[in-house]
Amino acid sequence: MSSPAASAHAAVESLYLGSEGRFWFVSLHRASPAADTGIGLVIVPPFGFEAVCAHRALRHMAEDAAIAGVSAVRIDLDGTGDSSGDDLEPERLAHWIASIDAAADFLRANGATRVVLAGVRLGALLAILCATGRRDVAGVVAIAPVVSGRRWLREMRVLQLALDLAPTPSERVLVDEVQEVIGFALTAQTRDAVTRIDLEKLAQLPAPSVLIIDRHDLPAATRWAAHLRELGVTVEYEKLPGYTEMMLDPHRTEVPVEIINATIAFAAMRPALDVVHSAPDSAAYSRVQMGSVLEQVVVMNNDLRAIVTQPAEARPRSALVFLNAGGVRRIGPNRLHVPLARRIADEFAMMVLRVDLSGLGDSPSRDGTPENMVYHEHAIDDIQTIVAWIHQQGIADVYLAGLCSGGYYALEAAHVGRPLRGVIVINPGAPGVPDDLSPYQAVADAARYRKMMRSPRGWSQVFAKMVDPNALRRLITTVIKRTCSSASVIVGSVLRRVGVSLKSDSGTRLAALCGRGVAITFVFCADEPGLVVLRERAGSVLLKMQRDDAISLRVLDGIDHTFTPLWSHPVLTAELLTALRRTCV
Repeated sequence: MSSPAASAHAAVESLYLGSEGRFWFVSLHRASPAADTGIGLVIVPPFGFEAVCAHRALRHMAEDAAIAGVSAVRIDLDGTGDSSGDDLEPERLAHWIASIDAAADFLRANGATRVVLAGVRLGALLAILCATGRRDVAGVVAIAPVVSGRRWLREMRVLQLALDLAPTPSERVLVDEVQEVIGFALTAQTRDAVTRIDLEKLAQLPAPSVLIIDRHDLPAATRWAAHLRELGVTVEYEKLPGYTEMMLDPHRTEVPVEIINATIAFAAMRPALDVVHSAPDSAAYSRVQMGSVLEQVVVMNNDLRAIVTQPAEARPRSALVFLNAGGVRRIGPNRLHVPLARRIADEFAMMVLRVDLSGLGDSPSRDGTPENMVYHEHAIDDIQTIVAWIHQQGIADVYLAGLCSGGYYALEAAHVGRPLRGVIVINPGAPGVPDDLSPYQAVADAARYRKMMRSPRGWSQVFAKMVDPNALRRLITTVIKRTCSSASVIVGSVLRRVGVSLKSDSGTRLAALCGRGVAITFVFCADEPGLVVLRERAGSVLLKMQRDDAISLRVLDGIDHTFTPLWSHPVLTAELLTALRRTCV
């Protein structure tokens, strides 16, 4: 099988399955006719943040499967990813399984004579449940599987507590006893359904063969493997490395080559089934209506991929583009971009695009640039391609919105003269230097050291760092960077007062944008180092533009960088809606 470096984006068709307003987003990686084995692989993602992290690995799995002659479908489960619905809807378990069934039927309708289901974590549990209801599943691959729903829920609860997020404000307490799982939600009904599942007590044969790929560091499925053998299943059991690396934060994920190779080898070896069923009918759509909005898949120049949402009953007057937040694909952190796009398209009669810049999500890299690079030289050109595509649709007014790297690129695209009506910049990051040398990191380090010095125990930690060469170097670097930054702020302020403006001066650049009629909204969480950097570097110019209502600067308390707590999601929604009302109504 191919290595991560050799695995290029194969031809992929992105479509919607389903009907009657409930649609499931799938990506079909079709094997070439010459290599086609007649086997179809349905790839089932895990739940929530784990699915966000695993996206890159599962895309590579689908691409490599197609190269090996196994057509593969990646499915966004009901209420997740780019599919319709959300976590709070009823009957989550049944709808998740229905979406997997639809993906399997779609493969059968496209020529697969037998189907293999491959799931990760909770996706493995769902794949097993789906397989027990079908007779055309030749095998199941369970990667780091959730065996007990009860144990998984307990693990998710511990993980959420370990994040140590700010508590939910009393006025925003969630109803229905919703359990938070790193930015996603499990209702009481969903938890009850998942709790009742224990694969070690499964009485039905899920498939003739099952490959269990357990974590090599924390194997947890040996008893389940023995139970499957007692049921008469042919079980292959392996402990392979790579799971931990595929589940790192999206900008740090690594492709688990051994897991992918084992999965594809297992799928490719599945023999024909004794019972042959006719291929079911399966409708697929490139454009669907979800309530009051239409959604469609768009592929632009350089194979940039986007989902376009627009009102079903009105012609869009303007367009809003959501850029990638770090290495997260176009759905945004905690899937925030999806409900935001649908609401904004409806309320503002806008076209809303959630896009993958090159090398991120489902868009391939360009000109040899490594994939999954958050900051790269092609990003501004990508944005120009997106803006040009919008103009070709007859829409003149374009707004950009982004969090972290997306915020940085929204502002940078405006600075370099891209034709924009406004930008909404949320907790912007910065490229170009190692984390420990960036001004953003220097601000964060300085804040941490100040906090440590407020207690005797903190002082002891500071002294401990002074005997550690690496920690001492970082402490000295922080002091130097903060001293230089303070000096440059003073110099810049003096120069502006005597009428000298440097092109690199943040205040000068912001004033130039406002002079061109670009509406600017900043949204910062209170502890963001970028807020300190902006206030220092833009200085009195920022204050003046705020007083003149040329720039809006909003600061939110108690929220982390990626708006993880569920109570913070409507807070960000309200800020974005306010920003749009301010500039385009």
